Amino acid sequence: MNCFITGGNRGIGLEFAKQLSEKGHHVLVGFRNPESADKLKKIIPIENHLLLNVNDEQSIINMATNLKSRVNHLDLLINNAGIIGTRAGLKKVEMKDHLNTFQTNTLGPLFVTKHCRSLLGKGSTIANISSLMGSIDDSSGGAYSYRISKAALNMVTKNLHKDLNSKGITVVAFHPGWVRTRMGTPIAPVSKKRSVRGMLKVLDEQNDLSGKFINFKGEELPW
Repeated sequence: MNCFITGGNRGIGLEFAKQLSEKGHHVLVGFRNPESADKLKKIIPIENHLLLNVNDEQSIINMATNLKSRVNHLDLLINNAGIIGTRAGLKKVEMKDHLNTFQTNTLGPLFVTKHCRSLLGKGSTIANISSLMGSIDDSSGGAYSYRISKAALNMVTKNLHKDLNSKGITVVAFHPGWVRTRMGTPIAPVSKKRSVRGMLKVLDEQNDLSGKFINFKGEELPW
C-alpha cells in the first residue's frame, strides 16, 4: 500500500509513519523543515522525504510532482499537517493568526488533495485529521482560530466526499483524541501510539466511512 502523510516528521504524523512502515507499507512523508526529521530518518528512507509547506501552493505543486515521480497511485493520503494557533478567545483573537491557522489547517488539506488527485482512484482513502474542537455541537468555546479552521476542514471533507465518492474514493475526517504531542501538551490523556493504532484499525475494519466524522475509537461524531 502506498501512503503519503503530511506533517509526518513529528507528533501524530510521525507515529502514522512508524506504524504504517511497521505494517510493511510504502510510506512517503511531506514536511517543511528537513532539520526536524532526525526521528523520521530512522523510520523512513530519506528518498521518501518530500519538502512540503502546506501554506504555499507552489510548494504543494512541487511536492505533488515529486510524489508522482515515485508512485503511480496512492492508497492512503493522510492530511495531518496542522497548527494550534494562539488558542485565543474573543478578546485576543488576531486576524493574522486566524488566517495562518485557516490556511494551514483547512486550505492545506484541500490543495494537497487537489494536486494529488490524479494519484487517487477506486479504493483510495483520504483521511483528514480534524478535531472534536471543530464540531459545531461541541460547546466548550474559545480557541477561535483553531476551532474555525477544523470546522471548515470538516466541510472540506464533506465536499470531497460528494465529489469523489462516486469514483470509489473514501474521504473521512478523524478526531484523533486529545493526544500527548507538542500541540496536545503533556497532560493529554491519549498516547500517540494508541491514537494512531485506533485510527488505522478503523480504516482497516470499517467499510462505510466516507463523508463521516469519526474518532480514533471508531465512534461517529456530530458535525
